Amino acid sequence: GGKRDVVPHRVNRLIMTPEAPGEYYGQCAEYCGTSHANMRFRAIVHPKGEFEQWVKAQQAPPVESTDALAQQGKDIFGKSACVGCHTIAGVSAGLIGPSLTHFASRRTFAGSLMQTTPENVIKWIENPDHMKPGALMPNLGMTGDKSKALAAYLLSLK
Repeated sequence: GGKRDVVPHRVNRLIMTPEAPGEYYGQCAEYCGTSHANMRFRAIVHPKGEFEQWVKAQQAPPVESTDALAQQGKDIFGKSACVGCHTIAGVSAGLIGPSLTHFASRRTFAGSLMQTTPENVIKWIENPDHMKPGALMPNLGMTGDKSKALAAYLLSLK
C-alpha cells in the first residue's frame, strides 16, 4: 500500500507495482472532502500479453448495437448535453467526464460505487447527485423512456 497527503495545488502520484495477476482494491484513507467514503478504486492486473490485448480492445470503437432501444438511446445521447462531457469513440469527444466507449465492459461505475446494472444506470441518469452526493455530473432531467433508452445504449457499449 501507499499513502499521499492532499495539499492544495500540489500534484501527487502513487505508483503501484503489482507482483502477481489479480484484482486489488484500494480506498482513500484520509478525510479530504465530500464523497470521501466513495473514493475507491480497483486495479486489475493481467499478465503482459493479456494486458496488451486489453489495451488494443479499449482503443477500438464499441460494436454497434442493433437493438432498437439502444439505438434510441444513442440518438438521445447525441442530442443531449452528454456529448459535451463524455467520449464515445466514433460518436463524441467530450473531455470532462469519463469515457463511456466501453461502459458495458465495466462491473462498476461512479468511482466503483455502484454495480453496472440497468437499474443503477437508470437511477444514475435520472439523479446522479442522489446516487453519489457531490457527483459532478449534472441532473439533465431525463426520466422514464428517455433514461431507459439511454441506459440501454450505455449497456450496449462493449
